[in-house]
Amino acid sequence: MSEAADISLSKETLGGTVAQFTMAAIGFAGTVIFARWLGPSAFGGVYLLYALTKLADRPMNGWSLAAKKRLSESDALRPPAFGAQLLFDAGWVVLAGIAAFVAGDALRSYTGLAAAPLLLVLLLATESAYETVDSLVQGRGRISVATWIDAVRSVFTLPLQIGFVWLLSTAGTVVAAGMVYGLAAASALTFPLAAAFVGARPALPSRTFVRSLADYARYSIPTTALGTTYDRLDVLLLGFLLAPAAAGFYEVAWMLTLPAVFVADVAGRGLMAAVSARRAQGASVGRDVSNTVAYSGVLAFPILFGALALSESLVVTVYGPAYREAALLLVGLAGYRVVRTQSGPLLQAVNGLDRPDIAMRLSAVAVAVNLVLGVLFTLRFGPIGVVVATLVAETLRYLGTLLFLRRAVSGFAPLSRPMVAQVGASLVMFVVVSTARASLPVRSWSDLAVLVSLGGIVYVGVLLAASPETRRTLDEAVRGTFAPP
Repeated sequence: MSEAADISLSKETLGGTVAQFTMAAIGFAGTVIFARWLGPSAFGGVYLLYALTKLADRPMNGWSLAAKKRLSESDALRPPAFGAQLLFDAGWVVLAGIAAFVAGDALRSYTGLAAAPLLLVLLLATESAYETVDSLVQGRGRISVATWIDAVRSVFTLPLQIGFVWLLSTAGTVVAAGMVYGLAAASALTFPLAAAFVGARPALPSRTFVRSLADYARYSIPTTALGTTYDRLDVLLLGFLLAPAAAGFYEVAWMLTLPAVFVADVAGRGLMAAVSARRAQGASVGRDVSNTVAYSGVLAFPILFGALALSESLVVTVYGPAYREAALLLVGLAGYRVVRTQSGPLLQAVNGLDRPDIAMRLSAVAVAVNLVLGVLFTLRFGPIGVVVATLVAETLRYLGTLLFLRRAVSGFAPLSRPMVAQVGASLVMFVVVSTARASLPVRSWSDLAVLVSLGGIVYVGVLLAASPETRRTLDEAVRGTFAPP
């Protein structure tokens, strides 16, 4: 038996989403501070390094998905899953470190950071290792706990980053590296907390168990590599085809639209564990998948329409005139986020069904389409071209995932009344905010706050008034989260 089979997805999603907003507030403050402090080129260079790190750690992440899958099937598998993950992480960091120093000149040239090889290895050994252990916590069905641990890490990250950047600036060296040192230190500090919530002491895995992990990982590792290549391909292409400053513009737009996927990301992680555990018991999973996608876009739809109404005002007011070119990217990425809130949880359901091969093939198609169109569109249209390419690729991946699940899962409904209500409430919000925007030019943070707050109040009010299903789901989640044990 596994405790993941008994989790409440609505409760875990609500708790995890609140934690996501906590992290977002801290991360948002950090991007504003460092974008203005470092400038587009240095700021973009750091995120180019982050993107490369996320490519380099995909084997670690893919192996952790395999460990998460097996761990979710039975509580007795926690110790060997934990032990196998730690051993794999250590071995991969050593191999990746050797490769990083061999390719040191190329890394330094691409990112503009003199210490790029060392920084990449440091992130692998701390941030990436932390994320793999946090994934095991999710495998227990403790999605809210895992996300709150990550929120604690964010609380450590920002002050540490500011401190390191300030120290390096007083020392007269490259200050951008301070952002990396801060993230690495915060991850190292939080690692023991995540390890404690795995709920088991690591044990040496048997050969049979390692083979079971390898059988899953031979698909999950390529899938995560393809997925991350796909997620960060935009930044990587901008770095190769244009300049680090373009990557800085993209990262600003990426951060402003990030809250759109909070519900989908948290719910998707819980869905994978729930589908895995319940399918292992022979139970139906169609309702779980349908309910998850019904509310995954609850933040994405209003953010898209809000971006249409306030894109330039948001970018210029928050990050400064130097980032004005990010306004168009903001609208494009908001559209991409809408599609991603649907495809993301569906891919997690596919993984939970023990079909990582399907997820891998869909991700491979998405990466190929994104790469070809990304190069062509970026050279022709500039930074917005890479966003359009990503939107097209994500739509194809969504349709492929949808087709598979319609055949594999009985009772799965991709469209629902709550989703229609979310789109309708977003349209009403767009009309109200656009009208108010015409009467209230945005000249300061206070003007922007008034318009954003107005939009939020209108959206939530209309949605709750028009959708009894949303009211009922919210009530169940709140009661489950705050009810006494």
